[in-house]
Amino acid sequence: MTWSPFHLNRHLYIHPMDRDSLHRLGRLGKPWGHQGDLCVHLETVEPEEIQHAGSLFVDIEGQMVPFFFTKLRDKGRELLIKFDEIDDPQAANILVGRDIYAPPGHLADGSDESWDPEEFIGCIVMDDEHGELGEVTGLEGSDDNPVLVVLHGEKEVLIPVNDDIIIGLDPEQNIIHVRTPPGLVDFYRAQK
Repeated sequence: MTWSPFHLNRHLYIHPMDRDSLHRLGRLGKPWGHQGDLCVHLETVEPEEIQHAGSLFVDIEGQMVPFFFTKLRDKGRELLIKFDEIDDPQAANILVGRDIYAPPGHLADGSDESWDPEEFIGCIVMDDEHGELGEVTGLEGSDDNPVLVVLHGEKEVLIPVNDDIIIGLDPEQNIIHVRTPPGLVDFYRAQK
């Protein structure tokens, strides 16, 4: 059987990601321990420059596949990452030797290109659970906490702009990939 990321995580999906919009961090090394942690060999950044939770992209056979993580830590001379859905060394082995990338805005030092929410107007929003949500028609909130206004049918859905929710951009297709918090879309659908 050919390996697919769908074998790792039923919520994981592959969508086109413009490699040029990502920042290459380095390469994933061998598994460490019994819970699926992986060593990370950084080549272009220092560990303190990476936000310590969110999503990173792994190059799997030319596809940029998002993996969510909640732990990035130093362990002696090694930097370790724990992807949310990788729970054992066997599953982690699939990722050994693969390049790892950060999405725009994910580096804490600002050395990579930041997302400009104004550029999102006119984009189509695709949610990993609900599918196509609609088109971004405007922005609300403040410069520090912008919120996308998405026309979903005849209703507006407000989606905060942050790295935990916006998991990818496809500028060629004019698509924003999001993972909305549980209940957010249903809340707006229930509004009259």
